[in-house]
Amino acid sequence: MATTSVDQVTGYGETVAYKAPCRLATTANITLSGLQAIDATMTAVDDRVLVKNQATGSQNGIYIAATGPWQRARDMDSNRDLTKGTRVNVTDGTANGGREYYVSSSNPITVGTTNLVFTEALSSNAGASAAAAAASASAAAASASAASTSAANAASSASSASTSASSASTSATNAASSATTASTQATNASNSASAASGSASSASTSATNAGNSATAASGSASAAASSATAASTSATNAATSETNAAVSATAAANSIAALGYTYSTTTADADPGNGTLRLNNATAASATAAYIDNLDASGATVTGILDAIDDSTNTVKGQLTLRSKASASIAYVYNVTGSVVDGTGYRKLTLSYISGSGSLPTTANGIWLIFDRAGDKGADGAGTGDFSGPASSVTDNIVTFASTTGKAGKDSGVAVSSLAPKASPALTGTPTAPTAAAGTNSTQIATTAYVDTTFAPKASPTFTGTPAAPTASAGTNTTQIATTAFVKAAIDVVLGGVSSAFDTLSEIVASMVRKDADTTLTAGYFGTDVSDGTKSSGTYTPSPAGGNFRSATNNGAHTLAAPSASGSYSLVIDYTNGATAGAITTSGFTKVTGDAFTTTNGNKFRLFVSKGQGGTHLHVQALQ
Repeated sequence: MATTSVDQVTGYGETVAYKAPCRLATTANITLSGLQAIDATMTAVDDRVLVKNQATGSQNGIYIAATGPWQRARDMDSNRDLTKGTRVNVTDGTANGGREYYVSSSNPITVGTTNLVFTEALSSNAGASAAAAAASASAAAASASAASTSAANAASSASSASTSASSASTSATNAASSATTASTQATNASNSASAASGSASSASTSATNAGNSATAASGSASAAASSATAASTSATNAATSETNAAVSATAAANSIAALGYTYSTTTADADPGNGTLRLNNATAASATAAYIDNLDASGATVTGILDAIDDSTNTVKGQLTLRSKASASIAYVYNVTGSVVDGTGYRKLTLSYISGSGSLPTTANGIWLIFDRAGDKGADGAGTGDFSGPASSVTDNIVTFASTTGKAGKDSGVAVSSLAPKASPALTGTPTAPTAAAGTNSTQIATTAYVDTTFAPKASPTFTGTPAAPTASAGTNTTQIATTAFVKAAIDVVLGGVSSAFDTLSEIVASMVRKDADTTLTAGYFGTDVSDGTKSSGTYTPSPAGGNFRSATNNGAHTLAAPSASGSYSLVIDYTNGATAGAITTSGFTKVTGDAFTTTNGNKFRLFVSKGQGGTHLHVQALQ
């Protein structure tokens, strides 16, 4: 998209005369939102679209196509970006492709309020421009003749109107002189082939003004015949006509809107030859320099025109357009920066690509070179001179003001990369912050001082008051803090179903069997059977650990050994033969009594084992 600078004198943007080309132009009222078909062509995101047929005329203008709401293009979204006569080319579309339009709404124009009217422009070529300028001169001459006749009639109509008629005659003479000047300038524009689209617009405006002048002069003559007052008004109108004609002539003389050239695809920095120009890159969109011969395609010397391209005091001197004569849709627009360089026989321009499309033709005299000059740089502000940076600096360091003048900078010594972002900063070193008041509960940063005075340390904390903590679930056996609720629930489980006589530990202890005294059991007790699994080989050595009532399955030959656990105790072991029961051999017992083991599947035996200081006794009792 074209960039826009503002002329500090006129207040208009640099691209007020010509806008960067639009891809499409509307043919009917549209919804300014979403991608859609315009002029039989589907829009794409970021397409420039000339909207000219809205039911609400103030909505017209240049827009940027988008999947959501469309926005006005930056080079036509403010009052400074356009005026009556602003032009734009359309590159694609069935009805509007290759056409050029200009703003025909009257000034002043307020974007979003004024009804914008876009009118199709006339063909941009030197011959048409010269003819239009000549027509302007002819119309001005006719205006002068009419004014002269008006003056003569006024003189003869009444002696009281004599003075007024004389004034009208003088005004008419001035208008005739203006017309002659316009005609001469138009002839010069034709000879230099410098009148293209911009010149045609100026000449067309001149012709309109001259026509208005003739009408005004004719009305003035009629009025002068009626009264001296009307004749005076006629003279004023004729003077206005003279001024307008002079402005038109100046515009025609200064315009260098179009020079005919032959485009060469070679890219060498050398004289391209008579009437030829070339770019420094075969891809026009990548070009950064143009090499232009001092003669245009007609053989005219145009060094004066080329050398004036860098006259603007702005960094951007203006916009250069290279456009096919055969198709307005083939055009490339560049900003011209830097000075014009004399290459001996040709001129060199420094370019910055803006926009364009198509392939420039290489036919003889096949393209227009169009230049729109930028306004001069505005005056400096209240300070003196331009802003000056430090004599040297470090890459990535921030520049700060070195004084109060606002014109000098210095290296701050602070690198951008050394600064922490506002969002989720990763701080290093020993950051500090203000210490919040005790008890503060907010998003303010807590310093170590705040933590030291407000919170208990993590290691061996000493709490005060009534600290609270989450209550662990029943049965939890970890380092989690046990609350009073957890402890009470655990004790309730232990005491579940116990009478009130045993609801304290002291009562429970007092009622338990004591190891250090004789105790008489007054009731029976139940034991839990402990399974020692299946024995099919090796040695089975029973133990009282876990319970004195045990069981095992014989499913293979193995050895039953005397228990080795220390102490005196008794064991009751139930043996059951399995499908593959084997012979059982005893070992280590002091005495073995009772029935013999069998290997019959399903047979059961109860073993009574006792161990004391006198030895270990095994008694086998068959249960079938």
